[in-house]
Amino acid sequence: EEPRPFPFKRTLDPAEYASLLQRRSGKGTVVYKCVAGAEGDFDEWLNDAVQRHDHRCFNLVGGATSSVQYSGPTMPEAAAKVIANSASFGCVTIAERHAKKGTEHTSLLRKSELGAKWFISQAIYDTEATIKLLHEYGALCRYKNVAPTKVILTFAPCGRQKTMKFIRWLGVHVPQEVEDRILGKTEEERKARNKEEAVKESVSILCDCLRTILSQTASAGVPLGVSVESVSIFREEIDAAHDLFTQLQSIMLDSHGWPWKVQWVYTMSPTAEERAASVLHARAQALAATSPPPMPVPAPTAAGGSTAPADGAAVPAPTALTQKLHSDHTVHVLLALAVGFLIGAHRP
Repeated sequence: EEPRPFPFKRTLDPAEYASLLQRRSGKGTVVYKCVAGAEGDFDEWLNDAVQRHDHRCFNLVGGATSSVQYSGPTMPEAAAKVIANSASFGCVTIAERHAKKGTEHTSLLRKSELGAKWFISQAIYDTEATIKLLHEYGALCRYKNVAPTKVILTFAPCGRQKTMKFIRWLGVHVPQEVEDRILGKTEEERKARNKEEAVKESVSILCDCLRTILSQTASAGVPLGVSVESVSIFREEIDAAHDLFTQLQSIMLDSHGWPWKVQWVYTMSPTAEERAASVLHARAQALAATSPPPMPVPAPTAAGGSTAPADGAAVPAPTALTQKLHSDHTVHVLLALAVGFLIGAHRP
């Protein structure tokens, strides 16, 4: 097994981080949770995520292979626990797994029967396996006379060799000709390729992938959505994720065949702490406006006398409290504007 290209770094618990995103964007979040190996703490984690963080959507992830017996709840057990907490869940789907085993469509149906409301795919760079999976899943649903569950197609831009290596390490099938188009075919081409040009080419390729999937699965009857992942820490690839989503969203909405528009709405809901800070800030400003100006302090002269400031009374400097409140408010606004660009685009 190849080593991980990027070192793993433990950060915040996903439920805690998602609560920050949810509060700043004013939108709901989907929290990923691996149930394999969770053992007894899954119940405690789920209760905390629902009761303290107010999460209602979870994407449950099982073990890496079905041939290993993992500790923790099984997928049916975890699904039942989520539903018992008045929440919804979805699961991951991997087209490459279907290409090898040919059973992914039956897994989608089984998890739908457990209550899964959506499926989020692994990142797509090769359309063939995805198209095959969607057709066979749609056919199975028609045979069973059940409505297929929505499949969210995931795309991840790439403009560097290290990122491409990581994407492959995750199990994503990237055709060699696709990698050559992005990074260059020869070693000389790869050294000369500009990172911005490379990631721009990947965005173009992924847009073509979505167009191909939409055109070749229109008869499958499976509702689709799109999502974009940013899988690296490099600026040009992070920026490309934003550009890619807007383009994929347009392609998806255009596939409806009727006019559409996207309207942005500022929906940040302030927390109790932020409301209290706003009140204190307003009171500090009102106090500064109504308080009499301080008496000028005489300055000693060389002869021992004093002189008043030439421009009259001194203007009081902002207090440390008002400076901090103003700084915090600015940070809150910037965070709110920077988060939550994903808008649900799907084909019914």
